[in-house]
Amino acid sequence: MVPLCLSIALVFATGGLGIALSNHANAQAEAVLRADRETLQSTLASLGKQYVLFSLKEGLDYASTGTWALTPNDLADQARLQSFVTHAVLLNYGAALVTLSGQPLTSYAAGPGLPPSTDPGYRPMVSALLAGRPNTSSVMKVGGVDVVAMAVPVTVAGQNKALFIGYVRLDRSALETYVEQLHFARTGQVYVVDSTGTVVAATRSAAIGTHLAQPQALAALGKDRSGFVQDAKSGTASAYAPFGIGGWGGLTVQSSSEFFGPIRSGHLRIELGIIAVLAMASAIILVLGYKQEIVRRRFQEQLAHQAYHDGLTALANRELFQHRLAQALARAKRQSSTMAVLYLDLDGLKPVNDSEGHEIGDALLVHVANRLLGIVRTEDTVARMGGDEFAILMEDLDDTSGVISIASRIVEVVSTPVVLNERRVRGSVSVGIAFSHSGRNDAETLLRDADLAMYRAKESGKNGYMVAYDPAKLSVPVSSHSESMQH
Repeated sequence: MVPLCLSIALVFATGGLGIALSNHANAQAEAVLRADRETLQSTLASLGKQYVLFSLKEGLDYASTGTWALTPNDLADQARLQSFVTHAVLLNYGAALVTLSGQPLTSYAAGPGLPPSTDPGYRPMVSALLAGRPNTSSVMKVGGVDVVAMAVPVTVAGQNKALFIGYVRLDRSALETYVEQLHFARTGQVYVVDSTGTVVAATRSAAIGTHLAQPQALAALGKDRSGFVQDAKSGTASAYAPFGIGGWGGLTVQSSSEFFGPIRSGHLRIELGIIAVLAMASAIILVLGYKQEIVRRRFQEQLAHQAYHDGLTALANRELFQHRLAQALARAKRQSSTMAVLYLDLDGLKPVNDSEGHEIGDALLVHVANRLLGIVRTEDTVARMGGDEFAILMEDLDDTSGVISIASRIVEVVSTPVVLNERRVRGSVSVGIAFSHSGRNDAETLLRDADLAMYRAKESGKNGYMVAYDPAKLSVPVSSHSESMQH
């Protein structure tokens, strides 16, 4: 009897608990759903911030290297800007140099042009720059194209001398490519907006450049706040979160009836089941979003690697080598250290290609690349400059003898016969060496001298090395540099 009563009591207690849960289920489920959406929105905002920071870093890295004339319409500055835009991953629409007071100096655009300096979209960026912070502009339109600008200071001798501005075409930006993939049910749309509420990226690209009609959410973003708001007038539910930079923020806007509908209808048991499904769906969305982000990052890393590495040997390519050479010269100048460039050319690759086939020739190039990596120091840069030419950058040298030893080792190792695809192949290499002390040379001169030394090594019988000059004689013209040769 007692067990029966206890069972009945348990049933009633369970029923009472079910009724209580039924009375509070909607409110609790809605709160959980809002919290989940806010958490997801904060995650998306964090990813958006990373995009802005990477864009600013891309501009800052370029602005802080090399030499700028910073004079109006300087051809060398314009050429550097064009090179930057051509090879940039993010700021690939245009670039400009302006004075600290905002006066244009030099610019380059890959599209119909750049917004004039009088465009009001620059205002948020200018106000931040006056406070010493790199920042972004609002959305600006030029020739029917929506763009944003991102500015960083050009620093010379520790002082800000000008501003470097990079531009992004919004309908083709990496941010838009990512946001277009984000969908929530039938009505859910994701937006990225600037400090004025103008759309920077959206699930539907047609919305770019328009003003988002979400006054409550935009007002909160203007105060750098995140949250969730229901707009009865528009019938939407919106989660929003600021990027924390440039006044940008992200919103996910969805129909309120669609967002809350599954929770507000049906029996408690159905509602609880829907909540579980929604919780699983949220987890799946986060997991898929994370996986998508990983795929996107890997894709960008692959693009960056392909842009700066040789496709056959996986070594650094000419562009990456020249970039590192410029940085190495700057460090050598600051630290009064010695560095060297070795320029290599394989002797007789064409006969190998002609007699054994290009497959064997390519295999020989890969073999030589791997051998070079095994000879030099871990911190040295080995690059394939094109065809059968390689280059090696060595920094922080105590003396020149170590470089000479490595050059001799390279000649010895490359000339050792090797079996490739069951065929015995013998190669040889001519090496030119150029030194620089305290970064007194420019990159072009150092590469040229190493290249000339390599050709003199070829003229002296190939399969050897030639030193262009000694660090102590950097002021001597190339034609008078001291020379040495080893066979």
